[in-house]
Amino acid sequence: MKLLLQAIFIALFSIGTIYMLYYETERFQSNAIVNIRDLSQQQASNPFDAVLAQASPVMQDSKLLELYIRSGDMYDYLDSKFNLTAYYSSKQIDALRRLSDDSVLPSYQLSKENLVEEYNKDLFIIYDTPSTALKLGFAHANPKIAQKILEAIIEYSSYTLNYLERKNAQVALQFLVKQVKESKVVFINNIKKMIDYQNEHNTIDPNLDVAAKSTILANLESDLIKKNVEFASGAKYMVKNSTELKIAKNTIANLEREIKRVKNEIAGNGKGKNELNTAVFDFQLLKNDIDFSKEVYKQSLVKFEELKTQVNQNIKNLLVITKPSLAENYSFPNKPKKVFTLFLVLSFLYGILISIITLIRDHRD
Repeated sequence: MKLLLQAIFIALFSIGTIYMLYYETERFQSNAIVNIRDLSQQQASNPFDAVLAQASPVMQDSKLLELYIRSGDMYDYLDSKFNLTAYYSSKQIDALRRLSDDSVLPSYQLSKENLVEEYNKDLFIIYDTPSTALKLGFAHANPKIAQKILEAIIEYSSYTLNYLERKNAQVALQFLVKQVKESKVVFINNIKKMIDYQNEHNTIDPNLDVAAKSTILANLESDLIKKNVEFASGAKYMVKNSTELKIAKNTIANLEREIKRVKNEIAGNGKGKNELNTAVFDFQLLKNDIDFSKEVYKQSLVKFEELKTQVNQNIKNLLVITKPSLAENYSFPNKPKKVFTLFLVLSFLYGILISIITLIRDHRD
């Protein structure tokens, strides 16, 4: 029994080794390093982002780009240029990976899902957190095609990044067009309210009226003090019913009435309004509405112009740090490692089976 098992395992090891050494497809990997740069804003790297596992905008863009590169849309684009469907079903691919329409096994059928899966097996993407760079690689049986495919991935990824940004800017632009129109209408309506208020109250600025009336009031109160002093002085040596004292007394009364009238106008025109400077208060509210709507309208216009620029230019730049390389030696499979792994697995299985057989024999005895 031992000899039979040894023969079987030697045969399996020999077949596996021969297949790995002579039949398994040798794939040549082209490598490149790229970095996403956002030209719309200053990028400041935070050394604590990596420690705190914060998703920076560059990381988000890189992860989004990775998902797109691995997607069926990117496969369709590459398939139209390099006919990957024919490649994965051709004899360039070894029998254990080759897809076929005639296969009865679902995982070997020539379907879109299997094709994308095989494409992803040949694709290598690593995000380097410290440098925020993407390391890209693609393996193919032909080293030149591997290089060209990687160049196409980088080129189309750059186009897609900016296409998505432009689409996003266009959606935001449509909203801003409406917002600019609405903010302009509000701004103009507030100006009209101010003009109507000025026409209704016959004033340009109540603040100027209050300032003028305050000056008049101060002068009247000063004159009143002087007249009171003059009246008190004259009363000491003049007859009470003298003409001079009567004139002074009437002047004081007129000044007091005028002072009261001016104070009433400043306080609310004497119509029962309790707020001081009511006109100033109402005017200030209208002025604040104009200033606020003006600022909203201004900011809307600024953002509108920024988005118009984004729609017409490339915001995201896929900077190529190292160009796709041309491999001189195959990268996959790692034949010595795979042969050694096969040897360990078969040896482990052989040892288990021998142990089981020995236990059974000892139990029978």
